[in-house]
Amino acid sequence: MNIANYLRKLVYEKGSLTETEAEEIANAIMKGEITEIQSAGVLVALASKGESSEEIRGFARAMRNNAIRIDFPNTLDTAGTGGDGLNTLNVSTATALVLSQVFPVAKHGNRSVSSKSGSADVLEELGYKITVEKDKAIELLTKSNFVFLFAPLYHPAMKNVANVRKNLGIRTIFNILGPLTNPASARYQMMGVFSEKFIDRIAEAAQDLDYERMYLYHGEPGIDEISPQGDTIIYEVNRRKIERYKVNYTDFGIKEPVPIEKLRVESTHDSAVKIIRGLSGLDKNVKTFIAINVSVGLRLLGKVTDFRDGYEYAIQLMESSIGHIEKIIELNGNIERFRGLVSEAGKG
Repeated sequence: MNIANYLRKLVYEKGSLTETEAEEIANAIMKGEITEIQSAGVLVALASKGESSEEIRGFARAMRNNAIRIDFPNTLDTAGTGGDGLNTLNVSTATALVLSQVFPVAKHGNRSVSSKSGSADVLEELGYKITVEKDKAIELLTKSNFVFLFAPLYHPAMKNVANVRKNLGIRTIFNILGPLTNPASARYQMMGVFSEKFIDRIAEAAQDLDYERMYLYHGEPGIDEISPQGDTIIYEVNRRKIERYKVNYTDFGIKEPVPIEKLRVESTHDSAVKIIRGLSGLDKNVKTFIAINVSVGLRLLGKVTDFRDGYEYAIQLMESSIGHIEKIIELNGNIERFRGLVSEAGKG
């Protein structure tokens, strides 16, 4: 492989790699077959010109092929890109836990890089054991409809990229690949995206990545979740078809917006407690935020036909969610820690 030829194409010709070229170079990066300087050059060149859908798809295929895989594709994932910088509570994890009452959820994620609380962080704070080996993962999905797939455990080849990404200190293509590389090959995906300008490219990439249905979204005022205070742009990938539309918080039957300021957290602990309070109905703002995101998941899964019905169904599911999460933690975690948080949340 002549890396210089790829760099010339990207830097001097301002061209894009084909899907095959992108997959080839991604494999070389993840297998440590090229130097860190060469890897850094490719990643910076891609970020500088803007990654194309074919490049995203090629890198995603390579990352999937280098992963430890689980044979459980009829699952949902709620992993998003992160990086919106608004430091809201981890609603995608709360959404995953609630939805696992009605559909198997293989939540793919990592520790936080830019926010106050990543999915791994908040689950660990709730008492969940985040390092789940392959055989155990299938057992947990079967028994509780939920498992967390810790990205570093299932993508060991990423260790060859870690130092480059750390030293670069900028967003690279790998920041948007996590949601596209679920080890269980989840066929249903809710994917919040940190910037609206990336959604169309990711949606086009996802068309050929074997999804049954996928929602990609970005909400006002720049949140990578469904917005509780304004509009949200949603791209629906239904196999190979892409549909774009806009939803407003009022479409869920909500009369008053929830300001983002009411949903910010200062720490992982704060996020975990707020999630419990929201699910328990003790924090109405958080309850609404979780419910609108669950509503979108229910529509994605075909459990409802519109967002208003989804919101009402979400409220019903949230009423039984604390007991369901307790079962999840009992099977794989520290149940006393979870019960302690529930007690703390009730006093807050």
